[in-house]
Amino acid sequence: MKRDHCVILCVEDNPINMALMHHIFKKYSQIRLLKAESAEQAIEILGEEIPDLIIMDIQLPGMDGYEALDYLKQREDMRHIPVIAVSSYAMESDIVRGREASFAEYITKPIDLKHFLSIVKELMLEVAATWEL
Repeated sequence: MKRDHCVILCVEDNPINMALMHHIFKKYSQIRLLKAESAEQAIEILGEEIPDLIIMDIQLPGMDGYEALDYLKQREDMRHIPVIAVSSYAMESDIVRGREASFAEYITKPIDLKHFLSIVKELMLEVAATWEL
């Protein structure tokens, strides 16, 4: 069965940043955006639907982005989901830590929109290759 869309879960507690994500993706009819304001809320959503991609802020209330990534990596049914970290932590040591934690990509704020979309498109191509035809 071929899918004509993909699902992206955005985990972001800042309403302005969430609005930016909504604005970025609303023009792509093949993308459905799910939204969570915390990692805990994201985990609830993951209990109902597994997205093709997760965009995760690092600094979240409660469980942070690293803890959420660890949770995903421990779950057999979720460890395959690519997770893009989006963070205001932009020091080289922060970027290295993000890569070592196995985020698919580590994007710093403010977001370079062209670079961000190229990463999303690249990861979506990888996901599309796994879709049943």
